[in-house]
Amino acid sequence: MVSFTVGFAAILTAALLSASEGADTCGQKKIIAQEFISNGYKALAGAWPWHGALFIRNQRSHEYACGVTILTEEFVITAAHCTLDPNEGQRLPASRVFIKVGQNNLDATEKYAQQHNIDRIIRHDGYDVRTFEDDIALMKLYTEITFNSAVQPICLWQGDSSLSKVVGKIGHIVGWGRNELFGLPKDLYEATVPIISKQDCIDSDPAHYDKFYHGTKTFCAGYANGTSAGQGDSGGGLFLRIGNHWLLRGIVSNGKVDPSTLAINSKSYVTFTDVSNYLPWIASFVQITTTVKIDSVSTDPVEKPTDRNGGLANLLDIADCGKDSYPLGTPEELKRSLNQYPWLAIIEFINLNTRALEDFCHGVLIHPKFLLTAAHCVQRKRESSIRNVRLNDYRLDTITDIFEVNGQTIRTTADRIAVKGISVHPRYNDPKFTNNIALVKLGAAATQNPICLPLRGSTLPSDKSFNIIGWKKSSRAEKPLIRNVVSLAQFDGCRQKYAGTNIQLDTTGGQVCSTYNHDDDDSSCSHYMGSAPFQYVKNGPLKGRYFLAAISSFGHTNCRRDDFSDVFTNVAHYADWIREKVKANE
Repeated sequence: MVSFTVGFAAILTAALLSASEGADTCGQKKIIAQEFISNGYKALAGAWPWHGALFIRNQRSHEYACGVTILTEEFVITAAHCTLDPNEGQRLPASRVFIKVGQNNLDATEKYAQQHNIDRIIRHDGYDVRTFEDDIALMKLYTEITFNSAVQPICLWQGDSSLSKVVGKIGHIVGWGRNELFGLPKDLYEATVPIISKQDCIDSDPAHYDKFYHGTKTFCAGYANGTSAGQGDSGGGLFLRIGNHWLLRGIVSNGKVDPSTLAINSKSYVTFTDVSNYLPWIASFVQITTTVKIDSVSTDPVEKPTDRNGGLANLLDIADCGKDSYPLGTPEELKRSLNQYPWLAIIEFINLNTRALEDFCHGVLIHPKFLLTAAHCVQRKRESSIRNVRLNDYRLDTITDIFEVNGQTIRTTADRIAVKGISVHPRYNDPKFTNNIALVKLGAAATQNPICLPLRGSTLPSDKSFNIIGWKKSSRAEKPLIRNVVSLAQFDGCRQKYAGTNIQLDTTGGQVCSTYNHDDDDSSCSHYMGSAPFQYVKNGPLKGRYFLAAISSFGHTNCRRDDFSDVFTNVAHYADWIREKVKANE
């Protein structure tokens, strides 16, 4: 994968089913979620149980060539160009090819790995080596695959195969393709890419795609921003989750090559063979015996337009998220903080030397059992350890907070909940702060309402006012909750400014730049503590709801440097990662 070699999205321990278990349905992962693994992710066998590796035998050795996808015990599917000798371009005989399934690390001996020789290679008769038209092939195995929890077949497409039905949907690609340094990774990686329209693909480079885009036989996917397939990812599938099943929609076929490096240009779209166009051809060779019935791609629950209470759709399908108790249009500065932001939390660490609890960063409640925070907030030094989160706090310098509301005195005490697990984004880069995002799982469900999260593919609204809430890092004794209006900054200018200090910002959409008033009083200024939420109100059928736009990541050490915007992590950019982890472990 070029410029996006994210490790397996598996943040959970697993109970593997017995090796003798068959596959009476397709496209289902047999991993049983139990709990988060602290501080990172573990690539488990079975995360993509239908994906395998194709190897080519040479005189005294063999080398990895492509990906394959399991259809049945006897058949796998791949790209036709993967069945040609990469050096001579000649058709490979079946005797020179073999596959491995149930394998995560190409160099390791793994419990569920199986190796199978090939009995017959079935290339599509229309395959054109120059244009990659009909770039699809079946391989009949010499021995049958044994299905188990780490090895399962994929579902083939059913129903309407029109491209318009899936444009904008997020597909998953996996493989051992070469990374941005042109190195071949040992471990399996994954990436998510949106399917784009034919017109958008061709318009991006007519000279290239007029040659390699073949009507309904192909489609394009990608962000054209560095997230892409690379050499070695060919032949692997593009998988869509529909309801409770995963379906094969595309096969990685080809991408635009950078003539200076001969590597796939990761700023261009990748062309996929559209498998749904070839179902009759596949059926003429392969008998599919799995029993699953999938009626329509519209069964994806993520795309619901509204939640159960008629409010705006949100990423985690939470009906009561983000409720604003004030009339629509009320300026933020006129709202009381009491009960207004119940999702705002403080993350507590215990100092292992003094045994005292220390406030370090914000967390944002996005689900009764999960907080979102910055990765750097949970990867502290060895002398401290994350312990709890506090919700319903308003002043950090007092134990009991006192409010006078309509002549009545209201006293509140923060709720403390133990932390059960931490999951840092697998591509977090410290100290560069790219992918600076993490999930915290709570030991008990919070009673406070979480904030809403934008749907995947969302962009920051241009017609909304934003605000940041939380506690400052000032040296003042008083520690009240503070709100500020936030203004979006022009990202290219922000990126160039930081580049002058040798800090490279993420150009794939994972970061945004914003400004707010840092002043504490006439003589001092300070930043918010880490991961302060940057939010906005979105009006729905019933009332306004708060959505989380971003969380603070870093800023210039001199808060008087107004020419340097603060940098925030763009939450919507990580929507797929967040939803997958929460839904697997809620």
